[in-house]
Amino acid sequence: MAISIRTNFSHCISSLQEQILEMATCADTMVADSVRALIEGDVELVRQIVQRDDIVDRLDIEIEAQCLNLIALQQPVARDLRVIGTALKIITDIERIADYAVDIAKIGRRIQRNNEIYRPLVDLPQLTMLTRDMLRNALQAFIQHDLVLVEKVIQDDDAVDNLYHEMREYLTHVITTDSSKGLVALNVMFAAKYLERISDHVVNIAERVYFIEKGELHQLAASHLTNSDEAMN
Repeated sequence: MAISIRTNFSHCISSLQEQILEMATCADTMVADSVRALIEGDVELVRQIVQRDDIVDRLDIEIEAQCLNLIALQQPVARDLRVIGTALKIITDIERIADYAVDIAKIGRRIQRNNEIYRPLVDLPQLTMLTRDMLRNALQAFIQHDLVLVEKVIQDDDAVDNLYHEMREYLTHVITTDSSKGLVALNVMFAAKYLERISDHVVNIAERVYFIEKGELHQLAASHLTNSDEAMN
């Protein structure tokens, strides 16, 4: 009987992981398409991205319900409870990532409505690629219990932060010196900031994977430590 219960619980955890991957894949695609919609001025793609956010929200609710049922019916302890608790945290971060994708897409629509066109003032696709790689690695770390991937996510967050700060500095210069590019530069800066915030949510996921495997909660990224220090001062 105990083996049967354990087998059923393992099946439920596998199902939970699959749902989280489905949710994360949807959010990841939204991020990629949101930047494409911004660059190409594709208003129809913006509409599709906004609709896809409803899918992420639905999965968020379904996965939360599944987690709560597992806690109530299976009464997990130790590592199993950490897995379920981490799943609850992960879906919150994924839902916020999807929200940022919608925000980026709407920036493209805003530029269009102001009769402007996107100008490649900074390498926004590069920042997008780095952020999406982080998300995929964090999710694989969760599924594969891989702390090496956790460390890679943390390292890549530094690269995202550095690239974002370079972009912010340059775009600020453009805004203050070239009025003909000011509106686009300001909106691109917002998009870059949203991508940087997405990377922060990915770091949250990686830190929770570390918690599952080690049983200890730590802020692993330098950016998170800096934010904590600033909050205390």
